[in-house]
Amino acid sequence: MVETPDKLTVEDDYENPLLPGEKISFHSETPPANASDEELNRRYAKGEVRIVTESARYSLAGILSMLKEKIATNDKSETEYRYRLDPEYQRRHRWSIDRKSRLIESFLMNVPVPPIFLYERELARYEVMDGRQRLTALKEFYDNQYKLEGLQYWPELNGRLYKNLPDKIRDGIDRRYISAIILLQETAPTKEQATKLKKIVFERLNSGGVKLEGQETRNAVYDGPLNQLCVDLSKNETFRKFWNFPDISPEEEDKEDENNYEEDPHTKDSKSLKWFKQMGDVELVLRFFAYRQLDSFPSGLNKMAEMLDRFIVEGNKFPEELLTNYRQMFLQTISFLSETLGESPYYRLDSSGNPQQQRNKIIYDPVMYVASQYAQSEQRNLLIENKDELLKQLGKMYKDNDNIFGGRKTNKSDAKKRNELMKQAFVDTIELIAKKGQ
Repeated sequence: MVETPDKLTVEDDYENPLLPGEKISFHSETPPANASDEELNRRYAKGEVRIVTESARYSLAGILSMLKEKIATNDKSETEYRYRLDPEYQRRHRWSIDRKSRLIESFLMNVPVPPIFLYERELARYEVMDGRQRLTALKEFYDNQYKLEGLQYWPELNGRLYKNLPDKIRDGIDRRYISAIILLQETAPTKEQATKLKKIVFERLNSGGVKLEGQETRNAVYDGPLNQLCVDLSKNETFRKFWNFPDISPEEEDKEDENNYEEDPHTKDSKSLKWFKQMGDVELVLRFFAYRQLDSFPSGLNKMAEMLDRFIVEGNKFPEELLTNYRQMFLQTISFLSETLGESPYYRLDSSGNPQQQRNKIIYDPVMYVASQYAQSEQRNLLIENKDELLKQLGKMYKDNDNIFGGRKTNKSDAKKRNELMKQAFVDTIELIAKKGQ
């Protein structure tokens, strides 16, 4: 006989208890809109929102050694690069060899090149806010990692490495400089204020080009332990299969053109590719953790981007033990879903338990929320052994509540209702199993 409680209800373990130290406040202070002129003048004089910068010029000939320079950390036993060119720091767009070569040709011809922007994260330690592709192209060129190709005005140099260029041409390039504007550490008195100003600068630097999505900005501005955890977990093979995200290593990405990840109709879909390019896979992991605090959201899912921004800022302060628990929770949830709902856990199901339509976040949120409760519970194996029954109950639930799981129901009450319905489907499955086992 299957051992289950006599009667389960959605209230039993419905609340997803937060871990110690996990709860955060999603409310942030904003300056009053009706401040007097005197108050505004006082605020300006204090320099509350004023960027402190300095200009610099870097010789191209010194770029390679500059970007390879390492310095001791506070730990003393470890080192880090003085200039961070993190492969996951910015967007998933990589320059082709042609585009890198055209940059070199611009320097050769002394065509003005826009300045790079650096952020002084600590005294004399920098990270690139804008210009990473240019610096990477220069670093690799001086390191003889690619041959010039696609040159328009100097086609005779196509096929040559830096070391193989004629002496005078090599010397001519070496004489060039790239300008930089550095956002100094003195910009803000606290890390929180510095991060806010850094976000403003980053977004406005990129506002004239391709529009950055939330996680692209988040990944660049709010880098920290929680963000790195989300990046790491987004690489989970099973999770990637759930969403049909391409599985391309950073090394392979660097070999591709900025328009890479072409659609393969047999293995990928355009929506997943678009999300991947915009770092949507990383955002989905972050969304799972933030959604656990739905009750604390001041508004519905229509302002989810703001909630994720706030959550990543506070979450980067979480202790290591909490992040370890997060990692275990996510991986166990993904494993549990794979063993119960198969390869399509984020699709709506029909009454027979077969996937219908496209995967989407309206399904993802409650499925992950409820599955995370059972992934570490005594009922885990019971549900895995009776996965066909669970699929049928979910299909019935979707059919009976089409209006809740369809359209753009983004307010908090709708989100909580989906959680309740999802939980009840799991509860009903366990009750049916218990009846069959009697």
